[in-house]
Amino acid sequence: MSKTIAVIIAVILVIAGFVVAIKFNIIPEKKYGLYDDFIICLKASSAMMYGDYTSRESLMQMELFKESLELFEKSGIYTECNPYGPNPNLKKCQEAGMRTYPTWIINNKRYEGIQGLNKLSESTGCKYES
Repeated sequence: MSKTIAVIIAVILVIAGFVVAIKFNIIPEKKYGLYDDFIICLKASSAMMYGDYTSRESLMQMELFKESLELFEKSGIYTECNPYGPNPNLKKCQEAGMRTYPTWIINNKRYEGIQGLNKLSESTGCKYES
């Protein structure tokens, strides 16, 4: 009987702890970026962006994704072509014949330079909210 009471008290304390943590924002809420759904759609459409972290244009392209940039980087859409950049994949860049950054490959078609969100949307069929 005392084990049952101890388990009940432990469960009540855990639940109370979660309630307090949520009420006082101790547990941060997951904040989603404005373009998360767009990025998920880009990934599903097999769109790929090749870039160079030292290229002003590559950085400007990535900045278009604003608070969704982290998801963009983790999605596998982006391939770093500078050997000194974060997580470079030189073999993939060489196989794709990359010379200009950024370069997008969408439906086996190459788009060099910065592509606006409208152009990416038209090329992939993915919709985004502005």
